[in-house]
Amino acid sequence: MRYPNAANGLRLMFIGQILMIAGVLLAWVPFVGFLLLIAAPFVELLGIYRAGDDDDNYRGALVFAVLALVINLISGFLSEGFLSSILDMASEVVGLLMVFSVCSTTSNLLHSIGREALSQRGATVIKIYTACTAISIVCQVLGIIPIINIAAALVAGISGLVMVVGYVMYLLFLNGSSKVL
Repeated sequence: MRYPNAANGLRLMFIGQILMIAGVLLAWVPFVGFLLLIAAPFVELLGIYRAGDDDDNYRGALVFAVLALVINLISGFLSEGFLSSILDMASEVVGLLMVFSVCSTTSNLLHSIGREALSQRGATVIKIYTACTAISIVCQVLGIIPIINIAAALVAGISGLVMVVGYVMYLLFLNGSSKVL
């Protein structure tokens, strides 16, 4: 392994994402789902931090991940309203920046060791996340306009399905990269 800290960090990020999925699926189990949902972001933050030992560009992703966590916590305490909607959009943008930073940094490391095919998967993940985030934000803004909100909801639903595909690709990218680096 040429980048053992990045590999270990990406593995922890992958595990953090899996814990998040398990937490959502087990939310109905008392305390188990809650504990998984609490642990997941910290495992992911630890992973980004460890990856930063091999490449300082992961530190930017760490800043975005912490910022997203703070925004989500603040948004969670607010009731529905304009400020909550703005914070949700901000969280999406910061989450996109984190994924962009992780994928581009990892793709650069993969490129440096000649793993072009896997490196290109990172670029694909970035494109999917960017397009879906932009569509989601536009649909949220258009969602306040009567009649247009119906079309915006339909487009947002389709974008959400594409985002699920992007998320699976992101998980596969993290897993594959952690094995190669």
